[in-house]
Amino acid sequence: MRFLPMRARRGAMAATLFAAMLAGAPQGAMATPPGAAVPNDVKEFDVNGIHVIMRPSGQANHVVVAKLFINGGTSVLPNGVSPAIEDLALQLPALSGPAGTDRAAYQRELQRMVTTIGPAMGRDFSTFTLRCVDETWDRSWDLFSAVIMRPVIDPIELRNAKDRTITALRNRQTNPEAYASYLADSAFFHGHPYGRFAQEADIPALDSATLVKHFKNIFVKARLLLVVVGNISQAYLTKKITTTLAKLPQGSYKEPVIPVPSNAGKTSLIVKPPYGGGRVVTNYIVARYAAPKRTDSLYYPMMRLTSFLSGSLFREIRIERNLSYSPDADVEWAGSSYGQISISTTLPDSAWRVTKNEVVDFFRDYVIAEEYITSGLSSWLTSTYMRAQTNESQANELGRAKLYTGNWRNAFGVVEGISSITAEQMNEAARRYMSTMTIVVVGDPKSVTPAEFLAQGE
Repeated sequence: MRFLPMRARRGAMAATLFAAMLAGAPQGAMATPPGAAVPNDVKEFDVNGIHVIMRPSGQANHVVVAKLFINGGTSVLPNGVSPAIEDLALQLPALSGPAGTDRAAYQRELQRMVTTIGPAMGRDFSTFTLRCVDETWDRSWDLFSAVIMRPVIDPIELRNAKDRTITALRNRQTNPEAYASYLADSAFFHGHPYGRFAQEADIPALDSATLVKHFKNIFVKARLLLVVVGNISQAYLTKKITTTLAKLPQGSYKEPVIPVPSNAGKTSLIVKPPYGGGRVVTNYIVARYAAPKRTDSLYYPMMRLTSFLSGSLFREIRIERNLSYSPDADVEWAGSSYGQISISTTLPDSAWRVTKNEVVDFFRDYVIAEEYITSGLSSWLTSTYMRAQTNESQANELGRAKLYTGNWRNAFGVVEGISSITAEQMNEAARRYMSTMTIVVVGDPKSVTPAEFLAQGE
């Protein structure tokens, strides 16, 4: 289908959509090369209650990644419990080493083996990740599993981690860009399971006993999914799990219901000066909107739309008008997915007027020509595939596909999914998800005209 009639600027813009597409790229999905099928070397099995997905990498690849997904994340914390408890409870045992081990000797051994144990807190799930080489896999796994089985928290590490956390929470407000993102998060997810944030006052009460108790409570087999990618065999991995993680308590877990945020159904504007006041030069705009889940029929159209949005913003706002150095559009795929447009500018009204009229409304109002959907698709998919081929990227995407869609095979669906979308579907995604937004501007309130931002919707 050809372009519908449009204003002259939009006609000129249409001629550059291919370049716009290449300027942005969707994040978070692992692609297979064009024409490739779902691999037959991925194994899914159970070891005494530990659910495992593994993919051997072959002898030419010496990196091994074992990523333990802890289902639930901060969304299932009891009411009144700060997310800081999950963050610190995951961080500190990995830094301190297992009970009965000298902390300094433990850290030296990890450094000598070039092994890392890296935790990460998340809203839908948290992770505890081992990265090593196959030569040191046996000893690295022993330390990784020992930290999980015998957690302990060193008092020096606890003090340092608390100081780092407090500093980060303060910077969340003192850095204007971070403050805009925080306000967008707070407003968009108000009253939602994602709408809970650590505060500085939460930190002092989190002592070692509290954190170790939380660590043990979340490391139960009912909540765990282990994904391993590397040069090891299923038999050997099974043996290591049997003598370690399989001895964890079974526990229980009920999958939470993660709704679409209620605030996603309306357009709202929040304008704040930078924390602490002072002279304002740059204004930071964050516009948040709902996005489809990975199981939704508009998942792939929204993925492709986001790449078009990112490239079009760059062209219209930076190249054509020099209103912002690096405007961007991105999407976070989650139990409750959301998209986001980010712009830093000295002229917020002008930057948003272009964003709304020349970019967002363009994709909402018009169905673009099919040739722009297919042009350059092969090279785009190949570049995305190449970026996603590290062992950790594969482990991450296999786990996310399993947790979000129920099947790890969906980690390999990008080629088919992206190749089969239509221009009408991309237009539908824009119309459905980008009609209302939560918009935050941190900067000079006098430079913001609310009518420019609130003239949204249909």
